Amino acid sequence: MSGSMFDQQWPDLSLVYAPDRPLFLTDHTVISGWAFLRAAHQIAALLPDQPVVPVCSSISHFTLLFAATLLRGQYVLLSSERNPTRLVDLAREHNALCVSVEGDAESELLPLGGLMVPDTLAALPAAVPVGACANPVIRPDALVALVFTSGSTGQPVGHRKYWGGLVTRSVTARVLLDPEDAPACLVGTVPPYHMYGFEALVLQCLNTRVAVVAAGCGYPADWQASLNRAFAPRILVTTPLQLRALLRSGLALPPIRRVVSASAPLVTDLAAEAEVALATEVTEIYGSTETGSMAIRRTVGGPEWQWYKGVVLNMTAEGVEISAPGVLSYVLADFIQTRDDGKFLLLGRVNDVVKLGGKRTSLAALNATLNAIPGVEDGAFLPPESSATNFFARMQVFAVSSTQSAQSILLALREQIEPVFLPRSVRLVPALPRNAVGKLTLQALRTMAGQISGEEEVGAFMLPHDHSCLPGHFPGHPVVPGVLLLDAGMNLLGQADLCVDMVKFLHPVLPGQNVVFLARNSGSVVRLVARVNDQPVMRAVLKAKPEHAGHD
Repeated sequence: MSGSMFDQQWPDLSLVYAPDRPLFLTDHTVISGWAFLRAAHQIAALLPDQPVVPVCSSISHFTLLFAATLLRGQYVLLSSERNPTRLVDLAREHNALCVSVEGDAESELLPLGGLMVPDTLAALPAAVPVGACANPVIRPDALVALVFTSGSTGQPVGHRKYWGGLVTRSVTARVLLDPEDAPACLVGTVPPYHMYGFEALVLQCLNTRVAVVAAGCGYPADWQASLNRAFAPRILVTTPLQLRALLRSGLALPPIRRVVSASAPLVTDLAAEAEVALATEVTEIYGSTETGSMAIRRTVGGPEWQWYKGVVLNMTAEGVEISAPGVLSYVLADFIQTRDDGKFLLLGRVNDVVKLGGKRTSLAALNATLNAIPGVEDGAFLPPESSATNFFARMQVFAVSSTQSAQSILLALREQIEPVFLPRSVRLVPALPRNAVGKLTLQALRTMAGQISGEEEVGAFMLPHDHSCLPGHFPGHPVVPGVLLLDAGMNLLGQADLCVDMVKFLHPVLPGQNVVFLARNSGSVVRLVARVNDQPVMRAVLKAKPEHAGHD
């Protein structure tokens, strides 16, 4: 790639910065940069010349696969959705290969046809000579990753990441994350396949002076063990949800120089509690999958954020456009208010506004109110799908609490929010379906809501572009005929004794679109819903045929 985006001075673009230093601390040894390069070259020799979907959660295994992929001149595909179906689809869409490392906790997710490679880090000799393996300089315009959004507000979207921009932000962020004279040791509670963990752990380890503890990231006891293994100064890379879990565990921890949090807003009270309990300072990173990390603040120091060096803002008709070295310009999905000193306030997400009954509010504000209720351990509002057209649509609320009743939570909400945004009731659940970094996607929340209400997925349907029914049907703009869509859903139900009592087609379905059918059974009535990308496209009420009535 050429052009002004890459026409600048770059820092050291070697695959491993200063390979004489330690990169990883494991249970039994310290892995130097040269040893890591040797292991990466061994894996690279086993990889085909195609992109890689890393199927591993260990920071060291992931970094090993990432480096080996770059040595092959290829790139990785990163998705927070960790199920074999999604990983297979991702690989198929991009002519990629799913690869895992022997012994990794995620190796059981490796789909059929994927590649399992040996853990060459574990098989390293006692000493690896300095300069034993090539440490190539990667071109700044080299595509090294396609990172997909979490889908918290819709369907995941992939964003291209280039080596020059990633290295530049790593160097900039290192000065902010690692403030002491001596190199820090990072301990992460977040997975490496999420943009946050990818930047704050994988890229910091490769591109700056820091070392990273290679260990499990699942539970507070794992984090305690990792912190005990790390050398000082220790930097804890975490999320608000995991930080709260660590504080509630009551485990004894060694000194922590700084806590870095991201992936969700961190409330000031929790940050203040952590600063006192851990005798540390708590900072937050602002960024997104689209932009990467772009700003930082100390949470208890006030609401202002400080941009990273090199970040440039441009006010456009579409909103605030942001650019940085090696990064494609991107219009922020957040409302911000800039200050004269270059700092800014974060006001909320562009698509965060909920409109009901002629009033509007922020979904983040509603969730913050819910989670601030004493005894609520976690909670979320779910906006109605048809709020724009249905005046009587209501919010749904899900909460996790071992001390509060649903009614008491509802009463607390009534004292703080507009009546139009109140749910009819609060549903207590054991846990919200958050992913590994605490993200709660809209799709996951709607799926949980459907399951709680008895709605079950019965199958999926896709009409191919060359189907015989399409010629002559809306010529030039073919859509799936409604009768065919209804018939597909009824066939998936597999209940021949049902007939259609009512059907509404809410949105056109195009050939090639994946349609998911969900059904809720209420005695002799079955309510069938068809969705495309979580949007309802058809609703039907099915009843027993007259000759079958009374035989439920």
